[in-house]
Amino acid sequence: MTLRKTGRQASYRLIRCLLRMLSRIPRKLLGAAAFPIGRLWYAVDRRHRRIALENLTLAMGSQMSPKEIRSTAKANFVQLARTALEIPALLKLTPDNVDDYMIFSGQEHYDQALSRGKGILFLTGHLGNWELMALSFSFKFGTPFHVMARVLDFEPMDRVMREIRGLSGNTVVNKSNSAAVVSRLLNENQVVGILLDQNASWYEGVYVPFFGRIVCTNKGMAMFALRYGAAVLPAFNTRQPDGRYLTVFEPPVELIRTGDVSRDIEENTALFNRIIEKHIRAAPDNWLWIHRRWRIKGIPERARRKLKLPPDIGAP
Repeated sequence: MTLRKTGRQASYRLIRCLLRMLSRIPRKLLGAAAFPIGRLWYAVDRRHRRIALENLTLAMGSQMSPKEIRSTAKANFVQLARTALEIPALLKLTPDNVDDYMIFSGQEHYDQALSRGKGILFLTGHLGNWELMALSFSFKFGTPFHVMARVLDFEPMDRVMREIRGLSGNTVVNKSNSAAVVSRLLNENQVVGILLDQNASWYEGVYVPFFGRIVCTNKGMAMFALRYGAAVLPAFNTRQPDGRYLTVFEPPVELIRTGDVSRDIEENTALFNRIIEKHIRAAPDNWLWIHRRWRIKGIPERARRKLKLPPDIGAP
């Protein structure tokens, strides 16, 4: 075994051991630490504080005062800290105690989507505690959940998170080579979760509005839904006053079908963004504002001409 592999293995064991030790601490006690940790994080992390404030101003500036934006950003850092601190508690989640963690609303919409027999694409995002939502769903409904995600940069942490995500029978679908896997899952009437709220590379996305500004959004969900007839089911969770999270299933999305494939992909992706935006507006302190969602990276000139982009979008 090489020195690098040995180091990765040691890091993996250390992380796993630490999480198991922390899982013995009551969840509410760990959650209580989120406030001081989140506030300290906000105070010392100038880079992410700046990104969060810029994003909140861009998205909510017409509805919030500067004071309200700062207050929301502080609350957001606390919630993100809480989400991280709740990772050890995921190790104790079971079908018997899932109701202590998560409440579900709108199950009839999930049943309706499943009855179509063409698979379900969960439209969701980094709101509330998305890791807890995926595990809780599988324990509550006895249905494996296939989560599309990218590989984490730190391999030991990626390995640990894959193990945690699989505690309820869930599997992680590697985002970089997902097409064939997702196609098979939908043909088997299974459930695939896609977090559609992050910035996409120019070659895998379409340019549609989000909070009134153009962003590059992954087009995969629209393509899968249109091609395979899968139900697109919005599912979002937010933290409640009692410390649990509420997951709401909305009715399956009525897709736009004009016969023009490119237009349909673009218009449905824009529709998905509007749904995500609605849920973020309802609980702005629960979203991942530290992500540079509105950043459009430099696009090669040849691709810009092909995409017919305005000169102010993605310029080098």
